[in-house]
Amino acid sequence: MDTTVSSSSPLPETLPLGLQLQQLREDKYLTLEEVSFQTKISRANLEAIESMAYDKLPADPFTRGQLILYGNFLGMDGRLAADHFFSERDNSMGSSLTASRHPLIKRSTASKRLTEPARMSSASIAGILLLVIVTFSTLFCYYFSWNPFAFLLSQSTPASSDTASFHPADPATHHGSQQSTNNITALFSKDCRILVSLDDQQTVEQFYTKGSQAQWQPTRQLKVEFFQSDSAELQLNGAVIPFPDEVDGRFIFQLPAAHSAR
Repeated sequence: MDTTVSSSSPLPETLPLGLQLQQLREDKYLTLEEVSFQTKISRANLEAIESMAYDKLPADPFTRGQLILYGNFLGMDGRLAADHFFSERDNSMGSSLTASRHPLIKRSTASKRLTEPARMSSASIAGILLLVIVTFSTLFCYYFSWNPFAFLLSQSTPASSDTASFHPADPATHHGSQQSTNNITALFSKDCRILVSLDDQQTVEQFYTKGSQAQWQPTRQLKVEFFQSDSAELQLNGAVIPFPDEVDGRFIFQLPAAHSAR
């Protein structure tokens, strides 16, 4: 580097090295950003050197190298500047440290500086993993139109032998006592509209989106009219039952079952 301090006014030797470096830099009309760009020393370290903030500097070997580079850049003897800097630091710390403890503290500080800080805590990583698992499970259930709660309920509550033998298309298996506890579930695999007639209520038109579900608990009868084939998975008391066949362009599920002439 050709830059010298001959054009600068002499600096009192009693000034701390940090102030000497700062005045040399200002005499050359250089900002910290310009020095950082040309020397590749971070602006934070330059500020710590000029303010003699020893606790904000990295390990001694790195600090010495940066001092030599900074001093040479400003036209000083970089090695002498580094020796002067550490001498001032040792003198300022000598009043509170004994000679036997000083090397231990220096090594401890260097180890702390060389250790990379933890980027993320284990709790944060666990939270991110949990969020990924929940998101994946939700997308899986939505894509396959699978209701895990209905599945777990059907597994934990075994159906009785009478309920397992009941089928709405077989009038011989229909009994009044069983009909009052029927639970009909529709898990929709398509966006569709249906017509629903429950017991003595009027027929109503309803709209459902893919992945949604509907439940009915008729006491006497239920009629659900679909307009698309295989648009939902039907379950009776947790057991999957066949989707109704097409009749005149409609798919009618009726409980109790009614035989329609084609």
